[in-house]
Amino acid sequence: MASVPGVVAAGTMYKIGRVRLPGDKQVHDLPTAPSLGVSKRAMSRTQLAVWLSFPSRHYTPWARNQGYLMLLAAALVHLVVALIIAMGGNASWGEVLLAPFCLTGLFWIFGTFFVVGSYGARKRDDAETPARERAIEVWHGLFYCARDNAAFEPGVGVSFHPSETREYIFGFRR
Repeated sequence: MASVPGVVAAGTMYKIGRVRLPGDKQVHDLPTAPSLGVSKRAMSRTQLAVWLSFPSRHYTPWARNQGYLMLLAAALVHLVVALIIAMGGNASWGEVLLAPFCLTGLFWIFGTFFVVGSYGARKRDDAETPARERAIEVWHGLFYCARDNAAFEPGVGVSFHPSETREYIFGFRR
């Protein structure tokens, strides 16, 4: 009988080559390299470790800022092109303001879509945070029995197959 976080950590320590382990600030609910005690040359996942691991969010934090970066780039290019057109001397203000959209229009559109999409994703993450915090507490209290190939929570009296870990931590204990 071993704790589920310990089984996950032990089930991921096989030499396979260089990998990038999550840092302290990247994904808060995954074990980090120092806590696992592994080097950059270790990290493979067995099926048992995958079943028992706590589910991570499937995005990278920097991806949430891509829309803002696109809008900033569009604004800078728009400004430079507008100044170049204005220095020509023969253009009206309408041309100076609207002509750069020919070059920057797609950046404005996609940047706006990315910003709106990241707002929805942040809102969803904020709504899911209490459930994820409760689930991580339940996950830390789980144990795995290799003899029976079952995971269980002491004191609850329910055992389940390791492949049902996510359903248990998010659904059974509310």
